[in-house]
Amino acid sequence: MRCPKCDSENNDSAKFCKKCGTPLKKKTINHENMINSMNESKSGSNTSKYIIIALVIVVIVLAGAFVYISAFGSNQSNDTQQPHDNQTISQSDEPEQEESTQVTNAVKSTPEKSDMTILGGSFSTGSELEDKTYASIYVGPEYAGEDVTIQIFYSRDGSTLNNGNMVPKTVDSSGYIEVRSADAYKYFPDFAEINLYDSAGKLLDSRSVSLSPESGTQTF
Repeated sequence: MRCPKCDSENNDSAKFCKKCGTPLKKKTINHENMINSMNESKSGSNTSKYIIIALVIVVIVLAGAFVYISAFGSNQSNDTQQPHDNQTISQSDEPEQEESTQVTNAVKSTPEKSDMTILGGSFSTGSELEDKTYASIYVGPEYAGEDVTIQIFYSRDGSTLNNGNMVPKTVDSSGYIEVRSADAYKYFPDFAEINLYDSAGKLLDSRSVSLSPESGTQTF
């Protein structure tokens, strides 16, 4: 402890200066000032904490708002594009459906060979018994150009007049198949049995026709 008068160094427990004898006063701590200082320090520390917490909250709120805005904008963009995508898919499907319909209609409009049947026709014989017999068999113009095979058995009074040769023919533009007998018959036929085959030899239809044993043309 220093003397306030002569500035001499004395023991802390000395009451008087050893040099000049001046009474020495001990230093007292101002508790009130200390408390105020501590309070000020705490107040400053608390204020800093509050500022930091406030800053953290602001950052969290801003981050959440950014995430929400980003997600909302993405969903809105997807919703806006989706109708166009659906419209594109729908438009791309339409030609396929139309093409499929056209193909189906084309298939329906084209008859199968297996559907070919004998619809009618006529037989013609000459004025003499030795003339050949002509057959005109109608199957329909939709089969024009189709290759077929015709077999016709002629008979008279139950007796066969020919061997029933297999004759390859093509349906003409009017839907008729024209066939003449390979030989002339001694008698007019009174019965004819027609067998219609496709080009592969599959039987498509058969028809039995009763005829009058006379010359001329007879339809059936």
